[in-house]
Amino acid sequence: VQATERLAATDASMLILDLSHGYLLASFLSPLSNRRSDEFGGPLENRARYPLEVFEAVRAAWPEDRPLAARINASDWARGGVSDDEAIELAAALQDRGCDLLDVVAGQTVPNDRPEFHRLFLLPFSDLIRNEVGIPAMTSGSITTADQVNTILAAGRADLCVLDPRVLGERTQDVSPKNS
Repeated sequence: VQATERLAATDASMLILDLSHGYLLASFLSPLSNRRSDEFGGPLENRARYPLEVFEAVRAAWPEDRPLAARINASDWARGGVSDDEAIELAAALQDRGCDLLDVVAGQTVPNDRPEFHRLFLLPFSDLIRNEVGIPAMTSGSITTADQVNTILAAGRADLCVLDPRVLGERTQDVSPKNS
């Protein structure tokens, strides 16, 4: 909340609260990393309790006229991990608490995950969340061309796309002055 208040005092236009990739709040959400037996463990309702409390506190500290997004894991890519139904339930809970956008990612929760890296590998997750919950979604995952971005947006599978940083790096190198 203190970091949110400091950021709110600047001209930052958006804040993304990271609930993914095995960081602290994500460790509560995944049944693979959350082995608690108290009110913060077990079913998703309990596992999501603390991350949702943090989100609510951040929402209260962040200006209403600026978007607040959250990054969530829609899959742990490991047996017994976050299910589609749980991802949808979490997305809906965040939307109910004032989340404006979800950055939908996957994996990096446990060392034995089985990621499925291929072209547009995160797109099915953002598509699921966006169209089941009705919340704007951002996707990434080996998106390498403007045509891919246009197709994703036109098909209604995401609302924002993140180009693969390797492509951006190549483009930056291509347009840089050769003899400066």
